[in-house]
Amino acid sequence: MNWKLIAAVIVGLITGVLLYFWTESVKNEQTAYAFMRLQPDRKVTRGQAITPDMLAEPVMLPESFGPLAKLAVPAASAYQEWLKDRTAAADIPAGSVLLFQYFDDADGGRLTTMIAPGKRALTLPVNAAAAVGHFVEPGSYVDILGTVDEPVEPVAPAAATQPGAPGQPPAVPGQAPVAAGQPQAPTQPQSPVEQMLKNYLTQYPGADENDVNAYRKQAQDYRLGISSRTRVVTRTFLQNVKVLAVGAATTAEGAITKANSTYNNVTVEVTPSEAEMLIFALGQSNGSLNLVLRNPADNSVEDLPSINWTRM
Repeated sequence: MNWKLIAAVIVGLITGVLLYFWTESVKNEQTAYAFMRLQPDRKVTRGQAITPDMLAEPVMLPESFGPLAKLAVPAASAYQEWLKDRTAAADIPAGSVLLFQYFDDADGGRLTTMIAPGKRALTLPVNAAAAVGHFVEPGSYVDILGTVDEPVEPVAPAAATQPGAPGQPPAVPGQAPVAAGQPQAPTQPQSPVEQMLKNYLTQYPGADENDVNAYRKQAQDYRLGISSRTRVVTRTFLQNVKVLAVGAATTAEGAITKANSTYNNVTVEVTPSEAEMLIFALGQSNGSLNLVLRNPADNSVEDLPSINWTRM
């Protein structure tokens, strides 16, 4: 048997195996991925938001680098949007490769940085029907409607426009009459309510004190625009309102996860005065408002009347 041939075959096999492993290692080294990292002189403290100026050029990590390649945040555009203005859940040393564990996965830490200057974030309770079957998501634009009891325009009290009788005005119950021939104090300008009361007493001189007090209250309410009568109406309170979050999700991607696929509140971006109006509307509508989903290309605002049974 040719021992030289056998030795050559063994050496060839060993060389082939070594060549295979070397080729695979080179291939793995060439299959590298880009991951985000901080600038060498920039560190992030817990609670601080990540901004683009904090990031250095992506670092390339090979697939064979180990678990870090699976835990680091890729430099792909989708993850750059995910990272934008996200709040750190822990201190991150300067120059570090950014890991998912550095950030709060609840997605709520971004909300404060998403609010436009001069605006406020207001959370409204909703259900599936009020939120268009839960199709409302972060970034949607909606109109906000509600059904409330609206006061009806007050009716002027009887005799409010009757002219006063000439001569001495009628006595008001509870006031002492002026004796004949006694000098009268200078006449003070009468308020509209007192003028209405004077007209009422001229027309109904026999009215007792209870009637006078009831008429005075009716006259005061009329002057203030207060009515005891109401009607049920549906009104559009705000139009083209931006949705910042649904439940705890502040991104459309986060809203479709199993945990956020259903929600019972939405957070909208409004001005301070709009926030006051919506809180008042919530109180008048038994805590139930409806969202109407808009086409994102439609930002028109219409002058819409309230709807009641007479306008159906």
